[in-house]
Amino acid sequence: MSSDACVAFYGLRYEVTAAEVDQLERNTDPRQILSKQVGLSSYWGNFGGQADRFVLFVGKKLTVLGPENDMTAAFTAERLLTITSDTAKRLKEADLRGEIGLFLEWLTDA
Repeated sequence: MSSDACVAFYGLRYEVTAAEVDQLERNTDPRQILSKQVGLSSYWGNFGGQADRFVLFVGKKLTVLGPENDMTAAFTAERLLTITSDTAKRLKEADLRGEIGLFLEWLTDA
């Protein structure tokens, strides 16, 4: 990513250790594999700018807003209800646990 952006994701959020980054880069992290098996997506990156702070999201990527990404995003109430229900069902099916929520995270160009 070469410019600042805001990631909007519904599902689970994990702080990632330095030891886990290699698996994420190779798409072999168990959470990435499980999410793909049940039709969900994952998104990870360094959200700390110059101070490394890696985060992994598992669930449904809603949008990435920024100059080199989407400039706007809109979701009807009906669509949001479908996303939340479907994502929760699939996370349970994958046995991925944690507090499900809507996450908006700023991704700084480092």
